[in-house]
Amino acid sequence: MPDPVPEIMDVPPEEAIEFFRAKGMHVGHDWRDTSATQHARSFTVAKVARLDILTDIRDAMDRVLAEGTTFESFQDELEPILRARGWWGRKTMTDPATGETRVVQLGSPRRLRTIFDTNLRMATAAGKWAQITRLAGRRPWVRYIATLDDRTRPLHRAWHGTILRWDDPFWQTHFPPCGWHCRCTVQTLSDADLERFGLTPSPGPPEGWNRTRPWRNRRTGESQDVPVGIDPGFAHNPGTVDPVAGARKLLADRLIAAPPALVRAATSDVTEWIARGRTRRRQLVEATALAPDQAGFADRLRGLVAQGLTTGRGAGTVAASVRPLRTGGEDRAAADAVHAASLRFPARWVARANASPLGVAANGQETGGSYLSAAARGSVRIGRGQLTKADNTAWAITSRDPSNATHEYVHHLQAAMPEIDRLFQDLHIRRTTLPGGAREPVLILPDYPPLTGRRDQYVDGYFGREYAGGRAAEVMTRAFQILFHRLPGDEGVDLDKLVRDDPEMLDLVLGLLFHYDPA
Repeated sequence: MPDPVPEIMDVPPEEAIEFFRAKGMHVGHDWRDTSATQHARSFTVAKVARLDILTDIRDAMDRVLAEGTTFESFQDELEPILRARGWWGRKTMTDPATGETRVVQLGSPRRLRTIFDTNLRMATAAGKWAQITRLAGRRPWVRYIATLDDRTRPLHRAWHGTILRWDDPFWQTHFPPCGWHCRCTVQTLSDADLERFGLTPSPGPPEGWNRTRPWRNRRTGESQDVPVGIDPGFAHNPGTVDPVAGARKLLADRLIAAPPALVRAATSDVTEWIARGRTRRRQLVEATALAPDQAGFADRLRGLVAQGLTTGRGAGTVAASVRPLRTGGEDRAAADAVHAASLRFPARWVARANASPLGVAANGQETGGSYLSAAARGSVRIGRGQLTKADNTAWAITSRDPSNATHEYVHHLQAAMPEIDRLFQDLHIRRTTLPGGAREPVLILPDYPPLTGRRDQYVDGYFGREYAGGRAAEVMTRAFQILFHRLPGDEGVDLDKLVRDDPEMLDLVLGLLFHYDPA
């Protein structure tokens, strides 16, 4: 009976990409300076001593995973960049651990091949494991598949065809790749597959699978036992290691001098929340049963979000505590609109915001509003009059546009939960920081003159608006506004555009909405 065709690269790209993008970044001189667990949690390349170079390599690898780029394209893109940055060929470098100065190999086609191969296979393995655990009820069997040719390691050849349940301890240490340039993979099987192909589960792991050999890391002085047949650093299942936990600590411990904006972006935990939201976004979009360009998609997706927040996050059970500036007319209607907007958000968010009193007034305009935090002083124009702050009440000044009530209420959440606002600030810095660490120039926003901001990757220019001190206070508010409303105007941005053109922003919003709880 011929072997079943192995499922080598059938992992949904999103799952491999999610594993890769959830990693932090880690600067190291030698691969042995970084433990296997640290490798799973952080992206690192030996002898890369600058964060901008590491970022270049990571970005190119990200495109490999997202676009299915070949090694040749990867090399063609990256080699000129690395040459221009001086990270190519043989150079003299001082080892920070030993102080020894010697000639080392930096960039080369061979090194690029190793970077490409190892990161691709590790990310694919993590995605494969996510798939295996998700389908374990239907496809509980995992089969080890080796590429059988004259380059196959003898023990990997011996492991070929081993069939064990997905939860067998064997897969915790022998889940491929099992070494540098290992080409092994696994195949998942159902009971029906076993019968169809005439296969029988193995009575247990291969004989001697748990034998080890001592290995001493000459860089750190640490000794460990490594399974026979597996290279040091590969004796773990990458899908079982949380790639987020500890990533920022690793970077903070090892990060060398770099531009402050770039360091801040790199050490942020915004990636964690984006990764959490990505899974939710995929589930919700699939549940709509519509493509983003089909009629009704945005409304259906909003309905599913609202349903999930109601059943899982207590949305609608706690409302904003508001008082209108005047008890009747438009101020009362504005307060009612803010009250309704608050019912869309998790109960614990609203409860946190209610710790600060919120006054509401209407400005009589069709669009646009403003917000004064509890700590702010001064005055704001309301129609033909002025509101002067004299107490510790925050004020939301709203227009007749229903989405503006949500926008201004999010400003109130922003003030109540600055830890969330920091994530959006970090994302903005990351998006508007050039490879060398400089920021994109400030310019007049084309759609919102005379307001100023920076070039960005947003679906609407107002996201990039910056205030005194460079604070991009509208990234968070605009994102939530589009989630719950179509922006006003004939060309107003709707949720389908966020799904198509900036899913990362939507992922951050959903990750927080469905997973973040204030202390």
